[in-house]
Amino acid sequence: MSRTIPDVVIVGGGVIGCAIAHALVAEGASVTVLERAHVGSESSGAAAGILAPRVHATFEGMFDLALASHAKFPPLVDSLRAETGIEVEYVRSGVLDLAHDESREVLLRDKVQWLRQAGHDVDWLGRDDVLRTEPTLDPSIRGAFYDADAYHIHPLRFTQALAQAAARRGARFELGVEGVGLDHEGARATRLRTPTGDVPAGHIVLAPGAWASVCGDWLGVPIAVFPAKGQILTVSAVPTPIRTVIFGADAYLLPRVDGTIVVGATVERAGFDKGLTARAIGWLLTVIPSLCPALADARIERAWAGLRPGSPDDLPIIGPAPGWDNVTIATGHFRNGIILAPITASFVADLVLRGQSNDLLQPLSPTRFMKS
Repeated sequence: MSRTIPDVVIVGGGVIGCAIAHALVAEGASVTVLERAHVGSESSGAAAGILAPRVHATFEGMFDLALASHAKFPPLVDSLRAETGIEVEYVRSGVLDLAHDESREVLLRDKVQWLRQAGHDVDWLGRDDVLRTEPTLDPSIRGAFYDADAYHIHPLRFTQALAQAAARRGARFELGVEGVGLDHEGARATRLRTPTGDVPAGHIVLAPGAWASVCGDWLGVPIAVFPAKGQILTVSAVPTPIRTVIFGADAYLLPRVDGTIVVGATVERAGFDKGLTARAIGWLLTVIPSLCPALADARIERAWAGLRPGSPDDLPIIGPAPGWDNVTIATGHFRNGIILAPITASFVADLVLRGQSNDLLQPLSPTRFMKS
């Protein structure tokens, strides 16, 4: 099989791989993306797409990263719409994180206080104010953390738009092609092996999501990623009773543009099994009326599961592969792949094209899980 030698070969056609391809071709790189199924076929297509970094602001190591990436969405969405015509449903919905008991109220009030001291425009809303904003929510709540500057996006369409825009600029997508290994000369990878032929590469970027540990076997480098299963469903009611993204009871409700409401999601260690279970779906069904009683009789539209790429510390793994001159790892984003896609792409472009690293990358290094 005759192939053009690419500057960069990316393994993985999820949101991370597609965002990296988009960033690289924008700077003139020649890029080939290898995806064993289709664009967004795994975690990226299964995600909800909530873009609310301040909700998880207490998560050490993630907040600054998520904020920096969040700021990149408006110009990126505009350019994707102009280039591809794909509507990615980037919606400013706001988010309410509900307090059902005193301990949760104390935690959320404290978060509002320190975020406001740091210059963030967030609020604590008392019960009556919450119910004026969303009158169909459970009236027994004590109040809620409120961030008006929270958005959501359609993850699969976003991923597809990134891929389409990258392809229009010259990126090549080889779908249904799985990487099975690599050849190298010393510390330099020279080609990626696939069942349909070898792909020469000047640089390899590994963005295979939950399957990253397999790529670590190719390198002789442990990539500490595991599949974190999430079961999720959608319901519908007419009229749709909420407009805001709602967090509470360790779950969320996300109202989509099409009138459906996404309800999610579990976090399970079940290997690579994506089967739906009665226990998980039953739990989601109990969550719905506990947050919004008006949805108790909502119609169940669809249920599915995805495999997030988890890591031991819940932080992404981004950086040069230890011991290799031209291999970069970008995986382990867990529940944050959509929101972190723009900043990850920027980081990887700097690493691949300029050999430059950002300070925010220091805690994300692939070396942090290696035994000394």
